Amino acid sequence: MTGSTVGSVTESFVDAILESPLGVTLLARIETLARRPEGWSSLVDSSPDGVERALDLLGSMAIGEFMELVVFSAVIDVGPWSPDAPRHAARAYRCATDRAPIAAAIGERFGEVLHRPLDLDAQQWWTTAGSWNHELAPLFVDFENVYGPGQFTWAGLWTVSDPPEVAHAQLVDAWEMHDGPVTRWRLPVRSGARVFEINGPDDWAKLVTEHPREAASHAEHWELPGINQDPSTVQELLDVSGQRAARTRIRSHLVPDWRSVAEHWDGVHLTWAGFVTAEGCITELGGGDVTMLRYWFSERTLWLSDMFTQPEPLAPPRMDDDTLSDGSPAIVHPGDLEARRERDLALLSELLGRPRGF
Repeated sequence: MTGSTVGSVTESFVDAILESPLGVTLLARIETLARRPEGWSSLVDSSPDGVERALDLLGSMAIGEFMELVVFSAVIDVGPWSPDAPRHAARAYRCATDRAPIAAAIGERFGEVLHRPLDLDAQQWWTTAGSWNHELAPLFVDFENVYGPGQFTWAGLWTVSDPPEVAHAQLVDAWEMHDGPVTRWRLPVRSGARVFEINGPDDWAKLVTEHPREAASHAEHWELPGINQDPSTVQELLDVSGQRAARTRIRSHLVPDWRSVAEHWDGVHLTWAGFVTAEGCITELGGGDVTMLRYWFSERTLWLSDMFTQPEPLAPPRMDDDTLSDGSPAIVHPGDLEARRERDLALLSELLGRPRGF
């Protein structure tokens, strides 16, 4: 990137952070850590001294530590299954302006890295010992088989771009890879892959408006009307002007028509910047229609066609002494690694519809 481009990206990214539910709660989480470094205490109101401490903390924070914090906040602070999420978001939105310097520091320190487009050679496929994956084979066929409202399709294959080791345990937790030890593979992508980049909620809205489909269900948890939403639990949030975290009245919830998307794109890449600003962020499409990227939980690419070259085994994720967010131990030892790798290759061949062993 050129200097002027970085400045433009940083300015728009900062604005997007201050509008996003994950963005504002992340700012609150950083200030909380700076004021109470002894543990993951509950979120607090902002103070000038707290903001200054947060800026000092960011100045010494490595990118991997930042990514770990983003994933933690996305699951614990404003996750779709967190009962306290509306309250966290409401309090964070009220203090967002006071914490604008923290957002600016994030943009200045990490903005360029967080906006990096997909690196075709750095893609990794992570898998568990569970057997449910076999039920999805072959992929790239049944695009109408979606998760929940349809923010992603089970007919796709997920990859992640070589995340820092410090974030491994939080990623395994966020992706709910709890059914056995996790292994990972380098899965390079062929050149020429058509990739749609999502750097923020406007990009997601563009994907949806170009390939619209009404949500498969409205069983959202607290963000949009549905069987799991009690309007009284989000009233405090609804009273906050400009919030983009919850709606109790909409006309239609639109999601991507993944079959149509697959006709135009081989993969959809959510950058770290896109994750911070788009995850759980409601965009008004006009006429009462809304859309919202949800349940991606990190930088990831959802592949809609087989664009992969030869897989290469990698060391298991680094989670030796970590626990998951619910306090349970992370399962990290796959036992007979050679046997596990043979099993993984057989599964990947089945998912991609390739001859066994590639």
